[in-house]
Amino acid sequence: MSLFSKIKESSLFSRWLMVFITLEALSALAWFYPYISGAVLLFVAVLTVFLLFKQPIFSLYLPVAEIFWGSLGHSFDYYFINTRLLIFMLVVFVFIIKHIKQFKNIKLFKNRNLFLIFFSLVFLILLGVVLGYVRSKDLGRVFLDANAYFYIFYLPIWYQVYEERYLQNILTILKTATLIVAIKTILLLNIFSQNYSFLNIDNIYKWVRDTRTGEITPFRDSFFRIFMQSQFYLIVAWLVIFIEQINNFKNKNSFWLSIVLSSAIFISLSRSFWLGLTVGLLFTLGHFIYQTKRISLNIFISLAVMFLASILLVELAYNLPAYKSFNIFTQRSTDVSESAASTRAQLWGPLWQNIAERPIFGHGFGQEISFYSNDPRIKTVDNPSGWHTTYAFEWGWMDQLVKGGLVLFLFFVAWIVYLYRRTYRFLSNEPVISLALMATLTSLIIIHIFTPYLNHPLGLSVLMLASIIFIPYAQKTTNSDH
Repeated sequence: MSLFSKIKESSLFSRWLMVFITLEALSALAWFYPYISGAVLLFVAVLTVFLLFKQPIFSLYLPVAEIFWGSLGHSFDYYFINTRLLIFMLVVFVFIIKHIKQFKNIKLFKNRNLFLIFFSLVFLILLGVVLGYVRSKDLGRVFLDANAYFYIFYLPIWYQVYEERYLQNILTILKTATLIVAIKTILLLNIFSQNYSFLNIDNIYKWVRDTRTGEITPFRDSFFRIFMQSQFYLIVAWLVIFIEQINNFKNKNSFWLSIVLSSAIFISLSRSFWLGLTVGLLFTLGHFIYQTKRISLNIFISLAVMFLASILLVELAYNLPAYKSFNIFTQRSTDVSESAASTRAQLWGPLWQNIAERPIFGHGFGQEISFYSNDPRIKTVDNPSGWHTTYAFEWGWMDQLVKGGLVLFLFFVAWIVYLYRRTYRFLSNEPVISLALMATLTSLIIIHIFTPYLNHPLGLSVLMLASIIFIPYAQKTTNSDH
């Protein structure tokens, strides 16, 4: 029995809240005193091994908790080890030890379609590594480009340990982690916009930057863009909460949480996130109207209240205690000449040229492209021409086409289509989680166009979670058919 199986949701929420608050505090201290990172990582290693042997479900809980909260996984770094890599290595290592003599009993092997997708993707990733090394002879660059894909090896592990009773715990971890990320976003906006004299703003900036938690960028009128990669999961949590609400799940705490999440998504000033959330919301509303054949005024009133309350919260974070006037959101949504958009536009042509050169299997990982950019972070005194060479591209789907060709791209599409079809089967029996997963997948597809996520654990985790969640329901359906 899971350690969490008898704990009420409210108590579980409080426990995870304390965990994430403690981790935030330790992360800040570790930036000032690096030896703390080593101590924390040692403690995490010992605790992880203990929990994995005591309760196998922690091979799911621990990775998703870190991914929901930890952005790029470097909240704690010590030499070449970071939080995400440490947990990944230990989870995989313990799983191999426990199943090496029962290899044939791994459950994923029995799911023909999902195993085919998994095996094919592993093969294509390894092929991309080989092709990249053959062409570049730079193993370090190839590894840095490809290593995030290896988190796909979580899939057979999560598939092995997941059961229906664990779903609520995962959702609680999601809501708790995203609450912390959202509050951190709002507090950082207030701290940087107000520029408190009693705080060392430079050190706070360096902490966020060095732990690769996110980016803090001045925008205009002393407003700051606070962007974190883990803010993507704010969208996931928001969609889950919204769908719970429209399915008669009356919970005031969840409604307030959705307001906090919305505010943080606004503060991110990420048009990719805004567009992804909008498309996911429209998908949800469209399905609801199609199913019920009616338009609920209450839903639109709730959305309006949520939107206005979120804007008010952003205003308060920006304007208190010293008032400032600003008109930020319209400006951001229409300013297509802004540096990130400009860089994407200038990268578009060279990407298509590279895709056309090797359209089937791609160039392999580590493929570099050179292009001209007006981005002030690139076009500097040391680089007045703005000429830039990189293997990390903003266009997510095109990144995969360049490095893995149509074959890798189509297998990802096949995986997503498989998940849509599988999820749709259980829409009538499990409407909340089914619709939430479908809306999340829809948002992820859109976001990945402009901001790469499916070549990173943050996006791959969504696909893997969606792959395992309906295993118990599928088994029930199969059993009932006999």
